[in-house]
Amino acid sequence: MESIPRNSFFKAMINENFSQEIQLPPVFVRLHTEILPVKAKLRTSLGETWNVKLEKRSDNRYFFTGGWNKFVKYFGIQFGEFVMFTLSGNSIFDVTVFGINQCERKIDSSDSHLHEEQDMNGEEAGNITKSTSPLYVEILMKLHNKSRVHLRKEFSIATGLINQEKVVVEYVPNQSRHVIVLKRGEGRTDMTKGWYSFRKSNGLEYGKVYSFEFKPKKNVLFVNQMVINKRN
Repeated sequence: MESIPRNSFFKAMINENFSQEIQLPPVFVRLHTEILPVKAKLRTSLGETWNVKLEKRSDNRYFFTGGWNKFVKYFGIQFGEFVMFTLSGNSIFDVTVFGINQCERKIDSSDSHLHEEQDMNGEEAGNITKSTSPLYVEILMKLHNKSRVHLRKEFSIATGLINQEKVVVEYVPNQSRHVIVLKRGEGRTDMTKGWYSFRKSNGLEYGKVYSFEFKPKKNVLFVNQMVINKRN
């Protein structure tokens, strides 16, 4: 069996704060301390690079921090997936994502268009209407969202959906409602049966970001496409 190169390491996305920071394995750090950069670049299979801060903390611990959360969000890296990092020199880490089925998950062009909306200074091309409410979450539609959508643990708890068997979901532009089954397991809450019909009938597109906002008084989960205000 071919071993993983010593300049590579795996990380399982199983910590609650995996979307905010990731610690590099201590053994990897010891092997490469002298060449670890302060600012790293994560390179996808498409050849695009993302700037990420490599922060050194006490006891010689290193973490991917600033910029990592954007990378996770844009490419839809989810709880339970695995990511392999390979240090390729010149501060570049090649990134490979493996889905929960243990197979490599390709990053397609529909994912990268969000990255292309950034200008040369790394700023977004427009302002997206957002909410800071714990009853609100944004989800990037991926190919693996064809028949189910994973709801973050914090969102599931705040909305109470973690204790429900079903939820009424409405797509705001069409005022179209569907009842979708909620399935739980291993700390996950997924919208499953009914999601495929909801997504298809309302034309939700892969590569676009949608907001999910729960209204307790109506007991309805409202879905809407994110609004991007273009610069003049």
